[in-house]
Amino acid sequence: MLAASVFWTTRVKRTADYLVAGRGLPFWVLTGTITATCIGTGVVVGAPGLAYRHGWAGSAYPLGLGLGTAVTGAIFAGTRRYQFMTLGEEIACYYGANRIVVEFSNFTLFLSQLCWLTVQIMGSGSVLGVVTGLRPELCLIIAGLIMAGISIPGGLKTVVYTDFLNAGILLCGFGFLTYSALHQSGGLPGLRQATPASYSSFLGVASYGKGAVAGLIVALGLSVIADPGRRLAMYSARTEQGARWSMVAAGFIVMAFSAIIGIVGMYAFRLNSHLPSPDEALPWLVMHALPAWLAALVVVSMTSAIVSCANNNAMAAGSFFVRHIFPFVVRRYARNPITVTRRSLAVAYVACTALALHAGTIVGFVTRFLPVTMSGLAVILLAGHYWKRATWQGALAALSATPAISLTAMYLPFPARLLANPTIVAALIGSTALVVVSLLSPCTQRSFAEVAASQAIERQAFERESAGAHSSNTLEGGR
Repeated sequence: MLAASVFWTTRVKRTADYLVAGRGLPFWVLTGTITATCIGTGVVVGAPGLAYRHGWAGSAYPLGLGLGTAVTGAIFAGTRRYQFMTLGEEIACYYGANRIVVEFSNFTLFLSQLCWLTVQIMGSGSVLGVVTGLRPELCLIIAGLIMAGISIPGGLKTVVYTDFLNAGILLCGFGFLTYSALHQSGGLPGLRQATPASYSSFLGVASYGKGAVAGLIVALGLSVIADPGRRLAMYSARTEQGARWSMVAAGFIVMAFSAIIGIVGMYAFRLNSHLPSPDEALPWLVMHALPAWLAALVVVSMTSAIVSCANNNAMAAGSFFVRHIFPFVVRRYARNPITVTRRSLAVAYVACTALALHAGTIVGFVTRFLPVTMSGLAVILLAGHYWKRATWQGALAALSATPAISLTAMYLPFPARLLANPTIVAALIGSTALVVVSLLSPCTQRSFAEVAASQAIERQAFERESAGAHSSNTLEGGR
């Protein structure tokens, strides 16, 4: 992957090549890269740990991601025709390019990608720590450096083609691991006998709780709908149909993969039910239970999955920074967007590595930041797509209500006992706030098509990579 990154470094000349791969990616490449993006740290490290502690509940993690991916492709693939570069541009079209909503969304989406990048560094550091025995802090630093070296130089073209290869590797490796686990355990009946009875309930609800399972699926599904990385893949497709069916196909592959995660986690519990941390379940299997050839294949598969997801998160964060954050701060476009993106990603990797050093468990970190950063964004996207009466005032109400409710549910004891994952309550209250405030406020004056045309003019100025190619009115008008 490092070699591929160096290869593309000297061949990426245009901003569109670096950020959206020239908008010419075929169906098969997109399916592979979206699949690999879904199966990141949370799936290959956090979800087996959840299965280790709560049985089939571990399958809820990739199930939510796969479901959200398929739904996103079915609903939003039509936006490919507008040649957007970021999800922020799409949000602007739904709400009349209102600057408050657009900038609030841009900063939130940028921060969400930094959070996901932190998760990938945590997962890679966990794998490296188990395999090498080095100190956890040093492993996180090494993991951050390796990921930065792969994702920064070549841009999205490096990401998609290495991800396609990584998808094949990880599916092959985990397929062999699942076969070995079932063979050694006497099939699913053997696993059922070796684990607590609650583990075998539907999606582990008897062990993890109905509210927690439902909240996890909803949180992850909504996170995909509001995920700028998946949108970046759709915007990079050669055709609208390719964007739609690659997302749907990848979603079903990930949903099928969810069964593998449950089996692997319970297999680790069968062999050792006293691990100090559930996140160690799969790494422990690698080091203590698998034959050398299979252990090596699984390590490569885990690394492939984690780095693929990190690449996608990094590119989404970079595109948001150079397209929205940088112009907002300095009041002009970057004179050399590719250089600015690379430098911003280097800083982002340093910041995310520092955050990873203090983040705790992977699933715990994900369930804390997802409701705060992503629920409101998913609500305004769905409302803007389906309900033309939605206004920017309603969107702002939803964006304000969902993190407030999420934080309240996390830190006040009564709501936390009522629902372990606050996503459902936050999404419902945010949706209600959007509807009520929208009905009480005037209709949006600018249509989706009108704002999209304005965005196209602004984007053309940006892609010419010249600060003098547009006036300050263009910069303000496109918002």
